[in-house]
Amino acid sequence: MKKILSLIILTLLLPFSVNSATTYSTGVGTVEFSGKCKDNRPRSKDDHFVAIEKAKKAAWDSYTGKFSAEKMTNYMTNSNEFVSKLDNFVTEYVILETDCSKSRRVYTVAIKATINSTMVDVTLAQLGGSQGASSALKGKRVAHYVVARKVSAAKSFDAKKTKQRESVSMIDSDEANYSDESSTSFSGQTTERSKVTTGGSTVRKSEQREYILSDNQQGVDSAIVNSLKRIQTRPMSGVSIDSRTGNDGLFDTIRQEFIGNGDNGEANISSTSFVTLVSGFDHPAISGRVEHFLLGTMDAGPPRTDPDTGLTAIDVYVTLQLVWVDMGFEEVLALVGPVARTGMGADERLAENQALKLAADEAIDELINKL
Repeated sequence: MKKILSLIILTLLLPFSVNSATTYSTGVGTVEFSGKCKDNRPRSKDDHFVAIEKAKKAAWDSYTGKFSAEKMTNYMTNSNEFVSKLDNFVTEYVILETDCSKSRRVYTVAIKATINSTMVDVTLAQLGGSQGASSALKGKRVAHYVVARKVSAAKSFDAKKTKQRESVSMIDSDEANYSDESSTSFSGQTTERSKVTTGGSTVRKSEQREYILSDNQQGVDSAIVNSLKRIQTRPMSGVSIDSRTGNDGLFDTIRQEFIGNGDNGEANISSTSFVTLVSGFDHPAISGRVEHFLLGTMDAGPPRTDPDTGLTAIDVYVTLQLVWVDMGFEEVLALVGPVARTGMGADERLAENQALKLAADEAIDELINKL
């Protein structure tokens, strides 16, 4: 029975369009009932499905709660259009756990819902005139220099603890002198007191990471391009810009610098490459035609197995900066990151591509919100 259930769950989760991004969200629904329990569920199926609908709504609220400010504004304006047609967006669900309490007459169900995030974005665009339509980037060309990396090693350090102990001893002495005509006597008392103060501090070094270039640069480019198009910009490849400005190979140099192969050994773009990049936008071939570029990284973590679905899960971290170049002078308009999102799929590449799409959308949304 367990094998059959596992196959059913995987069958439900695996088939989805490659062009459609999905997001997973958990939710819990609780209802009161007046009947009896059977197999940890109410005898009435109606009570069971009412709890399922509440759990789906809770999973949906958890998903929408992660929207950026601009996306949330668009959603809140049209929330009834989504909530009234929730099954169009929550396409599937898996029951994780049920609890039927005979004494309290309460039934609780926990689910993991599959949400078609592509359908959500398309619907928001139709209802709200496209997200980001009011942004300063609408209709403008934006070049992208976003490097695909993988974390090859991560070194963490134990906390260094310093303990301190202070001890103070004090002695109080009292003495009295008694005398009469025939004799003299002394009476004395000594009291010793001790005070001990303890304390200390803890210091932890930052985690050190090492990177390698990912073999999925195409997946990163695709995620960034689709996110930029979603906010009505006109994305351009950084390599295309470099070929027009006589800087062939610049992006390859930038990629190497972002994995620590530059002169300074840091995993970041060098000042020389940044100046070369900016000066290229003043070239007669593109000056005044392309004024903005995206620069940053998308880092994919190691694959793991999701315990609830058995699918492959991958975390992606995105850091971006949007730069405006005007008459040879640059201005960083906005910085975001690291933005972290998790993708799941039947294999490592599908999971990574889903995570790239989700992370790129969220990072771009944050950039637009900051503008």
